[in-house]
Amino acid sequence: MGYNREMQRALHSVFLLYAVMAIPSYELVADLVYGDRYYAQMMHTSGVISIFLLVLTLAITPLTLLMKHLPWGLAVGRWLITRRRYFGLGSFYYASLHLIHYTRQINDMENVLYEAFDFELTIAWLALLIFAALAITSNNASVSRLKSNWKRLHQWIYPATALTFGHWLLFDFFLDQVLGWLAVLVIIKAIHIGIILRRK
Repeated sequence: MGYNREMQRALHSVFLLYAVMAIPSYELVADLVYGDRYYAQMMHTSGVISIFLLVLTLAITPLTLLMKHLPWGLAVGRWLITRRRYFGLGSFYYASLHLIHYTRQINDMENVLYEAFDFELTIAWLALLIFAALAITSNNASVSRLKSNWKRLHQWIYPATALTFGHWLLFDFFLDQVLGWLAVLVIIKAIHIGIILRRK
């Protein structure tokens, strides 16, 4: 009985969820302190984890709709829905680490601003600004203050996601991975649209 209670507490702990999401960032943060890791690997790791958490955030609604008729499906769906914003914040955290590693490597704000006008970086900055606005308003106080505008604001996650994938595709690094994640996202949204059309 006590074991079950502890498990329930762990499953509902936001702190534990953040801690688990932060585990892969150990290497990224350590490199900011010691600088003994390969820059390209740090950029790849931070980018991929950010994309993974972003895709997971977008997948939660269609996954919940698919699972609701399964045993424990409703419970798992509710758990995911109530934590969707935390996964989004996790994605923004890794995107921020991605940016920090990039600016540290350039080590010259004038060059950072100059490179920002390269198209593949311009769209990355636009995506990051949108995600920053979404992260800042991912709290109950903002939901209460913005009311119906909150949902309209958070619909911007879709163009920001498109810009993020465009940024990765234009750099042409690990093309098989970016196309794989893009395929997963397209399938997820196709399922979501299919469920909505079926309801109508």
